[in-house]
Amino acid sequence: MIILDTNVISELMKETPNPLVIQWIKTQEKSNIAITTITIAEITYGLQALPSGLRQRTLENAFQKTIELLFSERMLGFDQKAAEIYGHLMAHRKKMGSPMGICDGQIAAIALAHQTDLATRNVRDFIECHLEMINPFSDCSKNSE
Repeated sequence: MIILDTNVISELMKETPNPLVIQWIKTQEKSNIAITTITIAEITYGLQALPSGLRQRTLENAFQKTIELLFSERMLGFDQKAAEIYGHLMAHRKKMGSPMGICDGQIAAIALAHQTDLATRNVRDFIECHLEMINPFSDCSKNSE
């Protein structure tokens, strides 16, 4: 299974998404991709922070359609196992002098708890997380970190 990071979902919501991301998504089995509840929170926050109007409503509709069409049964949550992994992961990154953002740490912990790969544009944000990563914005090759 592959968890899609927030930046991948955001790209899919664009009026003209990156063709590499679209091509990569088309090659994935629907049952093999998932998102986290953290991504839902991040995107919901971003949408609610926008000024009210047509753009906000259009993006909200695009987000809801994306969730319904692709992820209705594949949303992974931040449970106790992920929370414990998160604590270890965040401490490790802090000790190495490269602290992580809270949301990135939670997404990484969920991926580790479910033993999934992570598709993200921001591969560098997840260094030393012991994740298999795919960057659908480039060559889509896996990177182990």
